[in-house]
Formats: sequence, structure tokens, C-alpha cells
Amino acid sequence: MIDTRATTPAVPAPGSDETEGMNYLETVPRRLVTLWLPLCIIMFVLLFPFYWMALTSIKPDSQLLDFEGTNPFWTTTPTLKHYYALLFETEYPRWLWNTMFVSISATILSLIASVFAAYAIVRLRYKGSQSVGGLI
Repeated sequence: MIDTRATTPAVPAPGSDETEGMNYLETVPRRLVTLWLPLCIIMFVLLFPFYWMALTSIKPDSQLLDFEGTNPFWTTTPTLKHYYALLFETEYPRWLWNTMFVSISATILSLIASVFAAYAIVRLRYKGSQSVGGLI
């Protein structure tokens, strides 16, 4: 039989405070100062190096070290000359291929070794197998 009696909602204990947790962030200025301002500062610090790399990669050579004559944070004459030099005048494509080959080979070998090790840990019984399984 199913109990169909209505239950009363739980009443908070006397003396309990409903202003617990992060209610101090309810006002806009406090939320701005305690949450968004530090978050924006951290994002700026973390993302600025990527912006600077991308910017200097498209700047012409004459603007790379000229901080007085041009704006160091923007370029008016972007160029892809540095990318052309990297891809077609150096051995970079070969270096990239070697890096990819080594990383893919290492990943495949690691996966194969991990599968064999996992099988041995799960299926084989030896003294201390329970301890090894528990430590993992």
C-alpha cells in the first residue's frame, strides 16, 4: 500500500541564519569587486602573452623594436612575411613532422603497455594483488 499522507515541509531550526554562503555577493558593487575584477585581471595576465605573440608575428621588421614611432600594441601594416620565412625558408615542416611522429609513436606504445599492464593487474592472481589493486 502507498502512503498518501501529506508531509509538512521541514522548518529551519530556531536560531539558524539564512544569510550563509555567498550571499555577500548579492549586491552589484561587491560582486564586481570580489568576483569579476580579479577574474578579469587574471584573464588579462594569462592571455596577454598569446596576444603579444600573434601581434609580433604579423608586424613588419621595422616595427618590432620601434616603440617610439609606432604603437607597440597594434600594427597598421600587417604582413605574413614571417610565416612564409618559417614555412618555406627553414626546415620547420620537417621538424614538425619529426615531432608529430615521435609523439604519436610514444602515445601508441604507452597505450599498448597500459593495456597489457591493466590486463595483468585485473586477471592474474599473485601475492599482493589485492594490495596493488587497492593502491591503484
